[in-house]
Amino acid sequence: MTNEARRKARLLSGVMLMTQLRLNDELSYCTVDGHLIFLDIQNDRYFRLAECLESALVTYLNGGDGPESSIRRLIDRKILIDGSGNSDHALSCFPKTPTRSAMEEAAHTERTSISVVLDTLAIVCSTQLQLKTRGLKKTLDGLLALRSQRTSRPSTSRHGQSLVLEAAAAFRSARLYVPINTCCLLDSIAMVRFLAKRELHAALVFGIAADPFSAHCWVQHGALVLNDALGHALTHTPIRVI
Repeated sequence: MTNEARRKARLLSGVMLMTQLRLNDELSYCTVDGHLIFLDIQNDRYFRLAECLESALVTYLNGGDGPESSIRRLIDRKILIDGSGNSDHALSCFPKTPTRSAMEEAAHTERTSISVVLDTLAIVCSTQLQLKTRGLKKTLDGLLALRSQRTSRPSTSRHGQSLVLEAAAAFRSARLYVPINTCCLLDSIAMVRFLAKRELHAALVFGIAADPFSAHCWVQHGALVLNDALGHALTHTPIRVI
């Protein structure tokens, strides 16, 4: 690289540092045991930063000036990106801390019909195929598109919650007949799709626990967990909500 090229690179880097930066939309994070843990949906992975980069990022996101060298490294790794454009961040606000579990409450459920079993089979299989061929991000993009087309915001009425409880119970019952191993990611995405097809809104919550590290996800409607035990969900810190 010539001296002129180096000068231009330094100038460009300085200009970029002066612009408003923001966290990459494909990343989300939470604090566990005093450290940031990130979820990267584009690459379907969790990761942590070195302490110097973590400190610089926290300082910058809180409105301070982190070390320039560390900020440059965060830009190079696409953790911080140019914030001058419009963000397509499609995250929902974090839901209420769950206080109930649909799986732990006695509820009258009708006998599982063949049509519900077939619908559940089709949704689970298609979701599994999407995750394998399209990856996590595109699968979640499709989920968001379906839910936005078919549902409004979560209903807070007693009748609306009753409909969600009944539909979630129908999915869990029908899922027993689907010859595919259960998996929290697969089944949670499939349940949200199942509910959306019935014009019922629910959130997909990604959570993590540390020591030892554990990643998990579940479906939530208000403060009600639909496909997990309450205690298990509470052991995980939400990191991203779809």
